[in-house]
Amino acid sequence: MGSFFRYRKWTARIACLAVCWAAAPGLVRAADKPDKKASQAAYQKGVRADQAGQRNDAIAAYTEAIAADPENTGAMRARAKDYMDAGAVDKALADLERAVKSAPSEALNYAARGDFFLATNIPQRAVQDYDTAVGLGLERSDLFTGRGQARYALNQFDKAIEEFTHAIKLRLDNWEPYKGRGMARAALQNYYEAVEDFNLALERQPNSESVLVERSLAYVGLQQYPRAIEDLTNALKLNPKDTRALRVRGAVHERMGDDEGALEDYSKAIQLDPKDVRLYLARGAVYTRLKKYQEGFNDRDQAVKLDPHSPEAYVARGSSYHLLGDHDKGLLDRTIALTIDPNYAQAWAARGNAYFLLGRYDEALSDLKHAESLDSSNAETVDLVQKAQAKVDEIVARQLAQEKTPDTPVVSLPAQSPQQQPATAPAVPPPPTPAPPAEASKETPRPETAVPPPPQTVATPKPQQGTVSAPPAAQAPPVRPAPRPTPPPAASPAAPVKATTDTPAESAALAYSRGRKLMDDSKFTEAVEEFSKAVSLDPKFTLAFNARAYAYIRLKKYSQALPDLEEALKLNPYYANAYQNRSAARRALGDQAGADEDMKKAKDILSAK
Repeated sequence: MGSFFRYRKWTARIACLAVCWAAAPGLVRAADKPDKKASQAAYQKGVRADQAGQRNDAIAAYTEAIAADPENTGAMRARAKDYMDAGAVDKALADLERAVKSAPSEALNYAARGDFFLATNIPQRAVQDYDTAVGLGLERSDLFTGRGQARYALNQFDKAIEEFTHAIKLRLDNWEPYKGRGMARAALQNYYEAVEDFNLALERQPNSESVLVERSLAYVGLQQYPRAIEDLTNALKLNPKDTRALRVRGAVHERMGDDEGALEDYSKAIQLDPKDVRLYLARGAVYTRLKKYQEGFNDRDQAVKLDPHSPEAYVARGSSYHLLGDHDKGLLDRTIALTIDPNYAQAWAARGNAYFLLGRYDEALSDLKHAESLDSSNAETVDLVQKAQAKVDEIVARQLAQEKTPDTPVVSLPAQSPQQQPATAPAVPPPPTPAPPAEASKETPRPETAVPPPPQTVATPKPQQGTVSAPPAAQAPPVRPAPRPTPPPAASPAAPVKATTDTPAESAALAYSRGRKLMDDSKFTEAVEEFSKAVSLDPKFTLAFNARAYAYIRLKKYSQALPDLEEALKLNPYYANAYQNRSAARRALGDQAGADEDMKKAKDILSAK
């Protein structure tokens, strides 16, 4: 009897297990099935949280919506936007990528990802996504506005105008495409049409400070400065902390000749944003124009400290160093600027101008020609090139005339004193010597332009022409060059503030400068050590290779000079002085043919126009 009951008990258990097993697949399917109703409810809760400004609650709600329905792309897009606003860029992109993957035929996903790429300054990718969205049939004003903004960022101004115009047709009350089209037209210097667009934008959005600032720039392009000041003042009434409006108004004050007004605006902007390099460069330029040289230096030195990789800051600080009488550091800053950006025309022009005013016409010609090749629209540079070329031609003619009339061997000349160079030493012109720059007070840095600049034409860069100097006489002792003009006196007795120089470019230039001073004192062995430091810090420092070679020549180590001269000419095949030095080294080593060939190349470069 007991066995019977035990049998019935186990039978019931088995039957129960069978029923549960049969129902299990349905239970699993029910658990995996998206709950679209719950997902939509959570999504709406997120929208309400966003409207209330509760971003974290909104993100939590959208996360709940995605958990209930992993294909809710609307929640993905909404959460991505909140992530972007919170600065979580990676999470935002992950949500947008997931949305595109979940629904590759949904145009809104591509439009949202296009907005992301536009906001993260990747305009080319933005255009691609906007194109895909349009191809999938999406026609919305904000889509074409976004694509217009991406075209503008790519400097495709005509196409941007087309995009903004289409956006306006789709929605006449949207102010943003009017603003965008106005900016594109201003970029094309169509300032009257730009002002009309900005007016239409302000009719639809009267309190837009950004539109007021843009319209002020168009007024500047039309030389209507009082109207520009009025717009900027109104923008600052709307937002007194708008540093861009202050910066632009300061620049307009400068254009109007109101330096005190410019100083006031730049100083207010610096108080609001003490890390904006452009503001220090702008205020430093005004101080310099007002002959407040120490204040100008302080601002430019601060700009270098804030951005030690800015060639504009180094060129500007170099100007202040000169005006305060520290010519070596002034030239050093120009050299550092060129090390950072070899294509910065203003740095070449500034250093060339300094060399010219100090009578270093060969070095001036080299720098100025390079500046002209980078920016042929600068009339002052072109004029200086012609003047420097004329001076070099005059020196060359004088040296060639001396070669044709060498000293006669019949007449006995007095023996050289111990201080003079021995007769056996080759006649070698010294390598280029950094000269104290003679600064023009009107020199300005290259910050982001606050007001519309005149149109510029940039030429294709040419190979740098090397520093040139007069060739030595073939048979007679080298002709001593004419005395160089004395550098202008310091404009202010105040000593400049010491600036830190700890970047590789600065360290290399400092070592080079020390080596030059040692050579001036005929300490050639010590000079070699400094030039070696310079080339180890900057393996492309052409001047240092040439200078070390010259020091080796003065030490009669001609074989050691040749590799340095080869490297200098490899870096700059148009370096006339390096050819002259190599000619001297080869001649001392008995290579007469090679020496003559190098001297011919040097003369060809010197005589080239």
